[in-house]
Amino acid sequence: MYKGTNPSAKRSQEWIADSLVSLMREKPFEQISIKEIMEDSKLARQTFYQVFDSKEDVLEYYMDCLFAEYLKRCEAEVVGNLCDAAKLFFKFFNQNEPFIESLAQNHKVGILQKKCNDYLQNERFMKFTHAGIHNPQEKAFASAFVTAGLIGLLVDWFKSGKTVGTEELANLVCRITNTKTTE
Repeated sequence: MYKGTNPSAKRSQEWIADSLVSLMREKPFEQISIKEIMEDSKLARQTFYQVFDSKEDVLEYYMDCLFAEYLKRCEAEVVGNLCDAAKLFFKFFNQNEPFIESLAQNHKVGILQKKCNDYLQNERFMKFTHAGIHNPQEKAFASAFVTAGLIGLLVDWFKSGKTVGTEELANLVCRITNTKTTE
């Protein structure tokens, strides 16, 4: 995947990612060809291979952009414990429902799980899960537990038709983990 700063290449990545995500709402991921993505994005086919290695690469790029936005929101809000993190997490990903549903329908939730691990297993975001834990391996285990739980709840929530609101879902996380809400 292209990691440079060329504005034209970055713009092409955005257009290609937007096209793939749009097409995923219409048909299964495996049935979408690179040719279709490029026709939808109105870019030359060779551009795809200049900025991406595969369709999965495009999904990872899209998730990187999504998590960059998510982390900005985390910076702007107080995340003092797991309840706060869960509220922000479910609210943010609810706002990105079409994409998350597309991932679930296309059995690509693993990419979301991977990106959650990449972005959320850091001391800044997970400091509240590390209370009393000083061993790096235990910190990694605690972070993995939290991210896997949040993703699992998110996916099941979407599959259930979102029968409860984001606040109620976050409060469930608080009850499961015996964490007090901060209000």
